[in-house]
Amino acid sequence: MSQTLPPLITEAAALSVAGERIRRYEMGPALIGAGANATVVIVAPGDDHGVSGVQDSTKVLLRGDRIPELHPRFEFRGPLPIHVFVRLDQGCLPLGTALCRGRPSAPAGFDHADLELDKPLTRRLLDAVRPVPAPGPVPGTDWVDHVETDPIRALESFILGWFPAEATEPAEEESTAGEPEDLPEALAAFHRLARLRPAVHRFRNPVLKQPRRTSGPRGGRMVFAVDGEGVRDWSIPWPPQEPGEADPRVRLTEDPFFEDPGTVLEEEPLSRFLLQYTLYEAMNAASYHAWTYCMPTARLAPLRSMLRPVPLSPFLPTYTAEKFFVAPGLLTTVSGDENEAVVAFAALHRATLTPLLDHGFRWFRFDG
Repeated sequence: MSQTLPPLITEAAALSVAGERIRRYEMGPALIGAGANATVVIVAPGDDHGVSGVQDSTKVLLRGDRIPELHPRFEFRGPLPIHVFVRLDQGCLPLGTALCRGRPSAPAGFDHADLELDKPLTRRLLDAVRPVPAPGPVPGTDWVDHVETDPIRALESFILGWFPAEATEPAEEESTAGEPEDLPEALAAFHRLARLRPAVHRFRNPVLKQPRRTSGPRGGRMVFAVDGEGVRDWSIPWPPQEPGEADPRVRLTEDPFFEDPGTVLEEEPLSRFLLQYTLYEAMNAASYHAWTYCMPTARLAPLRSMLRPVPLSPFLPTYTAEKFFVAPGLLTTVSGDENEAVVAFAALHRATLTPLLDHGFRWFRFDG
């Protein structure tokens, strides 16, 4: 049975839902009507990630200039309902009522609100108000060919393909001021790539622009990356335990500020670990995500034909032990055992995720 869309109504009819004494406001491309009975929000259609409009089947964003007088209208469970519409060519399409899940705490700062629809949109309705554009060119996977033989080359190819170039001053692009001069080859290559693609220095768990040297019960070490919450760091022995060691092993240190912190020796040497780390953080930083619920491992069989395994050991083995897989424009991790698994996807374009709907997975989150 085909799904039908709700009937369109005029903008005036949509605003009338707010009731008497209505006042109109514009917040970015959205029109807001505040009346005696309700608050009406009319957003524009389109796929504008992080901008005013429909984001997914339940989330609608408002972003724009500050409108302090609207602040009381967007309480979590305010006294008046919030009705959401989308303005299409032939009229306004009702999406239902919504709760406000986020707003500035102070009225003077009210310039955004995060709305959650009470009833999720059907796929057909979502496609009508937030059509998925074609992705255009996407990064390839040829870099996987070099993981085992030349991991630094694989790291370079992945970073240059996945992260876009940014407009920077020529002097900034070439500056190496403040960087240590005696870094291992793999870490020096990472910092060189960071000058070409500054996004890799904005990871949630950053690779330090200036690695710090420290000492402890287990000897000296150079800390080159830290957990964003400060509870873990990654380091290599420093000075090197073996003279001329080109690709040292990496140590994960838990609670590094304790007198005797716990340590784990990573499976991969520095060059391959930096590739693992970059893949993991690239997934965190991607604009679009999809996560499945836990499911029988046998359900993953159809993915084998579309995903290419990355020949690296599982990342963070004492936590999620995620194995990496890739496809053009798509990063994937699988964590689990021979019986059950959870799959996470990350993409630069929404349309790269949309075909995954054909697999019929149960989604905890789906941005496609």
